[in-house]
Amino acid sequence: MRAGTFTTIAFIWALMRIIDLSFSWWTNRLRESGQTATTVLLNPAKTAIKTVIVIFGIVLWLDNIGYDVGTLLAGLGVGGIAVALAAQDTLKNFLGSIMVLLDKPYQVGQRVVVKGHDGVVEEIGLRSTKIRLLTGHQTTVPNEQMAGSDIENIGRRPHIRRLTNIGLPYNTPLDKVQKAVDIIRTALDKHEGMDPEFLPRVYFNEFNPDSLNIIVLYWYHPPNYWDFLDFNQRVNMQIMQEFEKEGIKFAFPTTTTHLAPDDQNPLLVSLTGSFKEPGQMP
Repeated sequence: MRAGTFTTIAFIWALMRIIDLSFSWWTNRLRESGQTATTVLLNPAKTAIKTVIVIFGIVLWLDNIGYDVGTLLAGLGVGGIAVALAAQDTLKNFLGSIMVLLDKPYQVGQRVVVKGHDGVVEEIGLRSTKIRLLTGHQTTVPNEQMAGSDIENIGRRPHIRRLTNIGLPYNTPLDKVQKAVDIIRTALDKHEGMDPEFLPRVYFNEFNPDSLNIIVLYWYHPPNYWDFLDFNQRVNMQIMQEFEKEGIKFAFPTTTTHLAPDDQNPLLVSLTGSFKEPGQMP
């Protein structure tokens, strides 16, 4: 009996050492490949495997000393079901963590938009993901929801796109419309942050209800937001200066009202522009 006990202990100890060495090697490999976030899963996985081995070793030892392990296993089965039911949310979040860390829809330091939250990922834990919002507040989203949500990863965008419209009044001559398009194209020609595969686009594309529309579309590389805003300001200032030199006006939102009399309510207008009631002497 004593020999069986020592054999069981030695067997369990050997398995524990093998597990420690294997997980240590695995952790180093993941860190060398830049997958540091994935190592978060290794410690709980190692603990779970060791727990199973210890329980297996205890059951094996009890069986060797003549204890009826059938009753014990039945009790463990019922207890396991009860624990599993009570820990459903925890298990869902743990499985969600596995999906997030393996699929890698985002990483620490990247800006994401998920479930109405816009901010930078600060930590990916075993239960939840912590996001520092642009307002400065921190929010925590369970990994079960992160794994099942649509995530917009702004941190992985290759560029920033600007799409804007510039309106000209309807009384703008055709040559001035063409001049306006040329001015904008010149301002964006070989612009800062331009990729040859993403050339700027400028077209007189639409007759709006209150203006002639020029669509302006360009992409900025790399996606540094503050540099992008500074470039936008310089482009806007250049367009305004050139428009002013050429006498090109920007359109304002306007509404045209047409007045027409009907049989019951004739409309009388005096030379001064004041309205006269029907039947009133001018």
